[in-house]
Amino acid sequence: MNGFGALRLITRNATGAFSVEKLAVFGGKPVVPQGRVTPWPAAEKKHSDALRGVVDGGRYHRVNHPIVSGLEESLARWTGKWQVRAVGSGTAAIHIELDYVKERGEQVVTAALNWPGAVGPITISGLQPVFVDVDMNLAGIDQRAAAEEFGPNVAAVLVTHLFGNNVLVPDARSAARAQGIAVIDDICQSIGAAKPIVDGAHLDADALALSGNGAKHLGAGELGFVITEDANLIAHVDRVSLSSSSRSGARIFSPYSQGYNYRPNVFSSSIANLRVTEMDTQLQIRRDNSKLLWEMISELVGIFPLFNPSDCDHSMLNFPLRIEPAALGFAPGPAARDFVVKSLQAEGVPICVWLTKPVFEYLPDIRDNWKAADFPNTVKLLDTMFYVSEIAPPNDGELMKLYAEAFHKVWNALHKQGPKVAAGAISG
Repeated sequence: MNGFGALRLITRNATGAFSVEKLAVFGGKPVVPQGRVTPWPAAEKKHSDALRGVVDGGRYHRVNHPIVSGLEESLARWTGKWQVRAVGSGTAAIHIELDYVKERGEQVVTAALNWPGAVGPITISGLQPVFVDVDMNLAGIDQRAAAEEFGPNVAAVLVTHLFGNNVLVPDARSAARAQGIAVIDDICQSIGAAKPIVDGAHLDADALALSGNGAKHLGAGELGFVITEDANLIAHVDRVSLSSSSRSGARIFSPYSQGYNYRPNVFSSSIANLRVTEMDTQLQIRRDNSKLLWEMISELVGIFPLFNPSDCDHSMLNFPLRIEPAALGFAPGPAARDFVVKSLQAEGVPICVWLTKPVFEYLPDIRDNWKAADFPNTVKLLDTMFYVSEIAPPNDGELMKLYAEAFHKVWNALHKQGPKVAAGAISG
C-alpha cells in the first residue's frame, strides 16, 4: 500500500469501476479547502516581536550590528565547519565569490537549467558563462559535460542546487581541483548542503552562496551569505562590499573597494536568527511531507520526482516533479504539464511552474550566444516539470493527503477521458 487507501476521493460503483469526480477546473468542488494551506514564510508573532526589537533598538543598519554578527556566528555553528559573512542577497554572495576568483580565468562553467540571479553575476564580474546540460537523474549540472569544458581559461565551476537538491558531482569537483578551478556552490535553495552531506563530510568547495530570501528556508527577506573556509575571501567581502565603513566601526575608503554596498538587512537578520534555531526541525518536516506525498502518488502513471525524496539529506525547499507526456497520451512538449498544473491549481494544490526556458534566454546580453536545442535534457525538464510549493511547517501530513487526493482526481480524469479533457481545461 502507498498510503492512499485512507483517502476519500475515488470510489467504486456497483460494477466495481472507478467513478470520476468533476474536476474543479470544470466547476467541480476543489479538494483542498480555501485557506487550508499556510504559505511560507509562515509568519508568527515571534517574528513580529523580532522586528519590533530592531525598531526599538533604533539601529536599522550597520554590518557590525549585534543581530547580524550573532546571525553569522549561529549559522556558522549550525553548518559545523564554515565561516559566514552576511550580505545583501544570495546573488550578491555569488557576485562577491566570483569577483574573488576571477583572476584564475575568463570563464565560468555552469548548468543551463539555472536561475538568472545565479548566472547574472558571471557577466557582472566580467567573466563569460559556459553552459552545459544537466543530468536527468539529478536535475543538476552534468559532471562529465562540465569536466569536458574545464581548461586553463576557466576560473570557476558554479554548481547550482535547485529545489533543495544536493548536487554532489564528485568527479567534476575532483577535475576542477586538479586544474586549479574554483568550486562555488549556489545553495540558495538548498541550505542543508552547508551541512555534512557527503558520507558524513562537507562539500569540497571553495565557497557556498546562501540566500535568506522570504521564499527560501530562512524566510527572512532580502539577505544572503558568503560561506567559506577561506579567511581571505571573508576579508574580500568587506573590501568590495563596504564603501565607507568597516566592521570595527571605522570610516574607511579602501582602494580595493568596489562600492557594491551589499550590506545585510538587519530586519531580515532578526528573523533569520529565529529560523536558524529551528532549521533542523523545519528541514525534517519538509522531508517528511515530501516523502509522504510521494508515497501516496508514486503509483500514478507518468510522474516522477526530480530527485529522491527519501534521501534524508535533501533540503526539499519544495517538491519538484516531472511528467512523461507520452505516458499520459500527449505529444512531446509542455501541453501535458500545462493541463496538470492548471487542474491541480484549481483543486487548491499550491503548484508552481519554474522557468520555461534555459536560463540564458532570460539574459539579454548573452541569450543570442546559445541555442536551447543544444541542451536537450534541460529543455525536456523545463517542458515537463512543476513543483508543489507549500510543504513547510505548519503544513502537515493531513494536508499532504489532500494534495495526493487532488493528484489522483486529476489522473483519474486523464485515465478515463485522455487528452480530450486536457484540451478543454487548457482552452478554458
